[in-house]
Amino acid sequence: MQRFNAKPKKLGFVPQAPRFQTAKSRGWTLTEMLVCLALLGILAALALPAYQEQQRLARRSDGQAALLQLQTDQARWRSMHDTHAESLAAMGWSSDLSPLGHYRIRLVESTADTYTAQAVAVGAQAADQACTPLQLRWQGSAHVVLGAGASPDSDVARCWRR
Repeated sequence: MQRFNAKPKKLGFVPQAPRFQTAKSRGWTLTEMLVCLALLGILAALALPAYQEQQRLARRSDGQAALLQLQTDQARWRSMHDTHAESLAAMGWSSDLSPLGHYRIRLVESTADTYTAQAVAVGAQAADQACTPLQLRWQGSAHVVLGAGASPDSDVARCWRR
């Protein structure tokens, strides 16, 4: 019989004993966690107002769309009658709310040549004080005056931008 001096090969995974773990390697310290929470709080405080403003801007398009739809309906009504419609119901509107429900639509004035419609914010959109109510005024045959806000110095261009 012949003898070999070679060492036997190790096959497969050989489990090792767990190494000693220090307190530092087990997780986060309380100080590290508090610093992270403070940073998250600061970021949230900075981002929240910008997010809310974008929400108001997006919901404002709901009121604009409702007023533009009312303008189309008034033109259709005027083509069949001698005057503009005096109510939303006369034009076939089943509700005075905008399609997404962020604005209440109303006709303020309606004559043969002129009408004024307003979109007043309701619910969460009521916080948009600078641009409520949105207003559309039709004068004469083809003259539209857009308005926004209760204050006469409201920025109409900012409120009606898309």
